[in-house]
Amino acid sequence: MDKILTAVEGEPTMEHIANHHTPSGLTFPNLEIRINEQIVYHNGIPVPLTHHEFFALLYLAQHPSWVLSKEQIYEAVWKADPEHCGAAVANVVCSLRRKIGDGYIETVVGSGYRFVA
Repeated sequence: MDKILTAVEGEPTMEHIANHHTPSGLTFPNLEIRINEQIVYHNGIPVPLTHHEFFALLYLAQHPSWVLSKEQIYEAVWKADPEHCGAAVANVVCSLRRKIGDGYIETVVGSGYRFVA
């Protein structure tokens, strides 16, 4: 047992390995999300986004093809009780569509939103 402990003593922990491989960005056709810089490029042009717009887009893009409810998005992005989300998520999604185009976020009627790039 001592030989095993000595052999693995200098090895990185799982937390260190997980943090090392965190992507610094996400790339889709005509869309690049730079996570560390909190910048989005559409067709190579930087798109000015608010804090909520950037993190709502990032949350959706990190879960491609998942249908996420407005409550799930609100809780993840606003870090608040989703009971009071009202029209906040719908307004942010509408604004994102105006800024990056309609081809990335799909509305699933009665369920929520899905990233489809």
